[in-house]
Amino acid sequence: MKILAYDHQTAHYGEARGLLSAAGFSADRALQALIGDLCRLPRVEVTLLRDAALPALHLPAAAKVISCTSEQSLAALAACLSEADAVWPVAPESAGALGLASAEILRHDRMLIGCRPDAVAIFASKHETARRLRAAGVPVADTFRLNEAPASAQSDAGGGWVVKPDDGAGCSDTRIFPDLDAARTWIAEHDPARYVMQPYIHGKPRSISMVCADGQALLMSVNEQRMAVFDNQLHYLGSTVSGVDGMQREARALAEQVMAAVPGLWGYVGIDFIMSTDGPVVLEVNPRITVSHAGMRQSVGHNPARLVVELLRDGQCAPLEAKRVRPVSIDANAFPDHTQAMR
Repeated sequence: MKILAYDHQTAHYGEARGLLSAAGFSADRALQALIGDLCRLPRVEVTLLRDAALPALHLPAAAKVISCTSEQSLAALAACLSEADAVWPVAPESAGALGLASAEILRHDRMLIGCRPDAVAIFASKHETARRLRAAGVPVADTFRLNEAPASAQSDAGGGWVVKPDDGAGCSDTRIFPDLDAARTWIAEHDPARYVMQPYIHGKPRSISMVCADGQALLMSVNEQRMAVFDNQLHYLGSTVSGVDGMQREARALAEQVMAAVPGLWGYVGIDFIMSTDGPVVLEVNPRITVSHAGMRQSVGHNPARLVVELLRDGQCAPLEAKRVRPVSIDANAFPDHTQAMR
């Protein structure tokens, strides 16, 4: 099987209008791990299309890398698509990047390694995600546009409110305000059509990593996420893959609820949630590879890419046999500008 992988920066999907909302999505670590995992599979040929202006990745010798300039990217992508059996895009939902990539792959009549475009479209909007999950009875953070948040919600939030782009990836441009009025004022002064607000939920930030197909989910890990607030902005510091014990059953039930609420989830999927005193509350669903993939094989002793390719070939993945589960920490440089300034 010939598998093509590429990232949104090479294909320039959503570049014109999604730079800010995609700022929290760093593809390189997950992409490098993905290529390494794919190269470990028998009877799989791996090609990576990569913009020559992007930093070089440390890849196995078996990986075929095709470099292109930004001017050559569309033609190079079309040529690579024509030779591939299946395609694995690595892109955020922001600005429709992942949806555009997925639709383009299907338009070329190639096997898409990823969620279906209609499911991607729902999870590309935090507002629509909340609406769909709430309607299905899934515990999800209340998500409002500027003219929607009821005055009574302020007391329920305990005063704190979070403002973020509706289509943001990660912690992109995510801000915390002391009360509802401050959040509303900030949105009104910026772009009311672009931002949503959520009551601040006290609890522990967590995520679920799973491999899934229509109607079935294979829970890979429950991860601890590390966050920090600096200058009223929320920053992602990294995560510990398999860093949470004792909630496998609860996490599996939540994953199955999300899958039932929105058909079309397929392959590698992540769910971000807050573990509150009342139980898990979903913040967003990532219908794609996540940063946790970078430590998944080392953590659980299984190659997540193998599981996805098995899904592609057989329609189902074999049950996981317990090998080992150990926490693996993945750190992110959340303050590159400030670090540089202090040097």
